[in-house]
Amino acid sequence: MSSSELRYLIATQELGTINSSVKQMAIASKLKVSKVSVYNAIERLKEKGYVIKDERNVMLTPLGIKILNEYETIIKFIEGHFVVHCSIPKDIAHNDALEATCSLSDLTRENILKFIGGMNNEGRI
Repeated sequence: MSSSELRYLIATQELGTINSSVKQMAIASKLKVSKVSVYNAIERLKEKGYVIKDERNVMLTPLGIKILNEYETIIKFIEGHFVVHCSIPKDIAHNDALEATCSLSDLTRENILKFIGGMNNEGRI
């Protein structure tokens, strides 16, 4: 997933609530992009099964929620390391973690999630 697509998913989640739709115009305003950009990104996310939409509204699918939660888990993990161990300011660390996470292969992403899950089970994070 591209970092741009992930940002659209995050905006959709932040603007909505569970089982509620979000106006595409609200996404455009939040991300400071054009309606055309929102339309194109949402179409790509729809093709992947991450969102459903009608003419003006968008809603995350269960798959979209699952994928977004996975990405956010990794982003928070990496961001925390950047802040604590590298003294990177939180806003920069978050953006860098998002970009890094989007560049991971599916295999790497899945293995990082397993690693984080194991650390959680051991009480290490």
